[in-house]
This record gives sequence, structure tokens and C-alpha cells, in this order.
Amino acid sequence: MPKTKGPLPRFSKIHVQLTLELISKHKRIGRKQLTSKLGIGEGSVRTILDHLKKEGLISSSKGGHSLTEKGKSLLGEPQPLVPVDAGDLAIGKVSVATIVRGAADRVKRGIEQRDEAIKVGADGATVLIFRGGKLRLLGGFAAIKKEISEKLIKSLQPREGDVVIIGAGKDLLTAEAGARAAARTLNTRA
Repeated sequence: MPKTKGPLPRFSKIHVQLTLELISKHKRIGRKQLTSKLGIGEGSVRTILDHLKKEGLISSSKGGHSLTEKGKSLLGEPQPLVPVDAGDLAIGKVSVATIVRGAADRVKRGIEQRDEAIKVGADGATVLIFRGGKLRLLGGFAAIKKEISEKLIKSLQPREGDVVIIGAGKDLLTAEAGARAAARTLNTRA
């Protein structure tokens, strides 16, 4: 059996995506700030940054890390994230919603999205589909409270066939990671 160097990294693909998005948002950010914002160890952040540098997606200097043109191109437009009081729609202390355009036909049961959210440390994810001018739960077994539905529609502006995903977690970071991870199952850009 081959020998490995040190412990296995404790991060997932979503942490790589979040790293790119944090660098984009802050224009230039240091490793310690990234470690704090991502909620993972400094060694894992170092591994992510080394990988991104090797791929030509970021550049590094004493002032921190910034996106290269290649990194900006890959990242594209930022994905909308809206903190929301989801009430009974989500389990978790904090909930964050995002949207995946035109993905309704790619949703099977919603379990796949929930599982991906849990894999990145979130408590879960709820999948809603926008059809006939309304947000609907899969299977339609429960109604969505009017005030929650109105806030999601106003802030995310879904169109027919869009999917709204609500990630839930113990804090904002895990709820966001859950929403993004669930969205990734439906959209390679998420």
C-alpha cells in the first residue's frame, strides 16, 4: 500500500467553488480570512489554493489571492443567495435560497439535492418548482406559506420551469453551502 503524506483533506467541491466566489467578492483575500469564512482547516484551504493556482484560476501575492481572467471566466455571474425564514419548509437554524434557471425537468425526487446539501455539512435542502406562476413543493403534499412564497418570488424572480432550492444549516455558511451543493446537481454553474 502506498504511503500518504499527512491527513486527507477535509473539504469538498463546494468549498473549491466557495473559495473562488469569496476571492471574487473580496477582489483580494488572504488565506486566514478564507479559512475563517469557509469553516475548514488552514491546511485544506492551502490545498485548495495550490490547486486553483496550478489550474491558473488565481494568482497569489503577499497581499492575498485574486482571480485571474481564466478564473473570472470560469466563475461567470455570481449565483443569487437569499437568506430566508423558510418556516416549516426547511430544517435548520438558518435558511438560504438560490435559483437554478430552467431546471425543473432535471429534478427527480429532490432527494439527490438534499443528500448533496448534507454531504457539505448542511442540515438539508428543500426543492421548489415554479409552475403556473406559483412555487410548488415536489409532490404537492404541503402548502407553502404565502409570505415565504412571496419573498422568494420577489427576490429570486423565478420563471416557468425554474427551481428554487432552500439550503438549511446551523449557520449562514452551512446553509449557503447546502443551497449551492444542491443546485450543483441541477446546473454545472452552481
